[in-house]
Amino acid sequence: MMKIAYKRLIDLGLAVKETIHGSRKGIEDTAVSLLPQIALLFANFVIAILIARGLGPDGMGKYALILSVSGLATALSDLGIGQTAIRFAARAAAIGDTEQQHSVLRWAFRLRMILILLITLLAFAVIPYIAANLWHAGTLISLMRLSLMTSVFIAISSVPTIYFQSLKNFKMNTIVSIGQTFILLLGVILITCLNKWSLESLVIINLIVTAISSLIFLSIVPKTIIISKADYQGSLSIILKQFIRAPVQKLKVPKSLDNHNIDNFAFLMVVTSIIVALIMRSDVWLMGVFLDKHTIGVYSVASRFASPLAMGLAALNTALWPRASALMAIKNARDLLKNTYRLCTMAAIISVGYSIFVPLFLPYVFGYGYESGVLLAQLLCLRYSLAFLIAPIGIIGYSFGFINSYWKMNIIQLIIVVLINIIFLPRIGPISSAIALIVNELVGAVIIGIMTIRKLKSCNMDVQHAISTK
Repeated sequence: MMKIAYKRLIDLGLAVKETIHGSRKGIEDTAVSLLPQIALLFANFVIAILIARGLGPDGMGKYALILSVSGLATALSDLGIGQTAIRFAARAAAIGDTEQQHSVLRWAFRLRMILILLITLLAFAVIPYIAANLWHAGTLISLMRLSLMTSVFIAISSVPTIYFQSLKNFKMNTIVSIGQTFILLLGVILITCLNKWSLESLVIINLIVTAISSLIFLSIVPKTIIISKADYQGSLSIILKQFIRAPVQKLKVPKSLDNHNIDNFAFLMVVTSIIVALIMRSDVWLMGVFLDKHTIGVYSVASRFASPLAMGLAALNTALWPRASALMAIKNARDLLKNTYRLCTMAAIISVGYSIFVPLFLPYVFGYGYESGVLLAQLLCLRYSLAFLIAPIGIIGYSFGFINSYWKMNIIQLIIVVLINIIFLPRIGPISSAIALIVNELVGAVIIGIMTIRKLKSCNMDVQHAISTK
């Protein structure tokens, strides 16, 4: 028995070593991408502690509702456009086609600017009805409207991030992100020195910081990813068509992998992103209908303990997305999936331990008024343990052409999440929202897992058939 146990331990050690060695560059890029996330986490954690202790659960609940409005506007202004741009720009960069790369990025920038303006105007009009009639928070209407402006500047500041990710230049991407975080931290220090902790001051300072950082970092990227004379030649009708028309893809992709053109891919990403945005914000919105602001504040604070895991997942996605986008062979896709899945399994195991023990410190950090949020925090963190396991097959699944099915899966997830919240929020409170998010991840894992197994089996059969016919 001891020999068997020793052999298994050695095998496990060799597997870990192989995983780390085979994914060294990916680990480095993930770590580099994680640095700004850690800086941002620190700044946000300081802000959250001060707000939570200064305003109490009720004020924190109101602030969560304000952020949910601007957060949705930001998400809807992207609608997967950023990921689409990184995907096709990374492919162009892989073959050294700078003109095509910049053309894709210009298209993404123009489209996002159009969307954010339309969404901001729409949100500005409907906010009074939602705030007063659904959330019973009519006093927050002006602040919700003002916070919408941050969405415009966030859309502008996304340009440097998209550009450097498409080049897999994660170090420069980190410098940009850390710079944005540093400016935000200066704003936090200013509020602290002036002792102006209120909803109004938070919204205003966030708007100022976002505007300054977006304009500064927009100046460090090539101007041809924003505007080019080539897009404004010909008649007015031609210029208008070029303004929103996606560039023609030049790179030929094997049929075994995703071969959507940029128009089709972008459309499917828009549909998927809208549904995902609704899933991610349905908890706070439905709490605004069924629960009081105090309870929403506790839930908001509990979710802060999941921030480190969310940022780790974001760093992984940042490093993995351009790699998966540039895949040109099914074998490379399998290898990337294998190496990444091993790393994500290790991350998931670590996150389980974090989920159990770290949230126990919630009342000591934020105050005993939030003590009821410990179990909430544990459940919200455990959700990310599942997300780590799903991340590699979810992202690489785009290279398998799964985008055709993702929106259908997301509709199923949205229905389940909304039903769980509507049925159980009035009965058991915010615990139901945390459970709904866990169920959301489980449903996604099962569906994507089945699709991936079928795809790999199909590819193996095609390879065997090709060999047998030679």
